[in-house]
Amino acid sequence: MENNIITISELKNLKFEYIKNEYVIALVDNQGFEILKGYGISIVDAINDLHQNLI
Repeated sequence: MENNIITISELKNLKFEYIKNEYVIALVDNQGFEILKGYGISIVDAINDLHQNLI
């Protein structure tokens, strides 16, 4: 199994923000509209929240 590290620049459909001591990750479509958001005290928590909101 390979250990591949994903860089933020590869995640073209995600918008990363830090607002009021909280990370916000937004799923963005090709036109720039925010479809769904995830929130957390770390980037990982915010991505996990976004993922949980998808399912």
